[in-house]
Amino acid sequence: MRTFDPATLAALEAGLIDERDMILFDFPSGLYGFWAGREPMTYQGVQYRGGGGLIQVDAIAANAGLASFAVTLRLSAIPNTELTPDLLATIEQEQYHQRPVTLSVAYIDKAARALISVERIFRGYLDVINHEQEVGALYTLVMKLESKSRDHTRRGYRMRGNADQRLIDANDGGLRHVGRAGETVLQWGRVHDRPVAIADARMK
Repeated sequence: MRTFDPATLAALEAGLIDERDMILFDFPSGLYGFWAGREPMTYQGVQYRGGGGLIQVDAIAANAGLASFAVTLRLSAIPNTELTPDLLATIEQEQYHQRPVTLSVAYIDKAARALISVERIFRGYLDVINHEQEVGALYTLVMKLESKSRDHTRRGYRMRGNADQRLIDANDGGLRHVGRAGETVLQWGRVHDRPVAIADARMK
């Protein structure tokens, strides 16, 4: 997390700064941003559509380990707003499954209405989209996100071998036997060349 300067910290403690959730989808067709402000905002070359209270992000639990965790995101659509039903429908037309999603918080100076900072709070993948339809034309996409921590628990499909190590150091042959090491039978203890003859000798 960023270390704020004393003036910003004082403004936060005094309640002079607003916090607004930001969402960035990385779809095959491009980057799509939404945020909880009421007007569109451009940040790092991406236009974030304003959704106000129509954007809701569940509290993200603190996790110091590598275990994966889930976050629920809600985007509600109302006609004649930035988040129209037609706009949200375009998300489901994308190849959204397991695509990267970044959640951030924008800090806004209340007096100047100026962006102070954007802090990333979550990186993960869009897993499932469910639907909620309410009376009054309120249409909500309920998105289940998986944290990027799940990558730490995945097992690879291949074993690192000699070719990989040679790319790092052409003279390092420490992994030259790794391809067959798991299938090699090792003999432990003393091995006799002629066990039958030795056994015969003991019997006489």
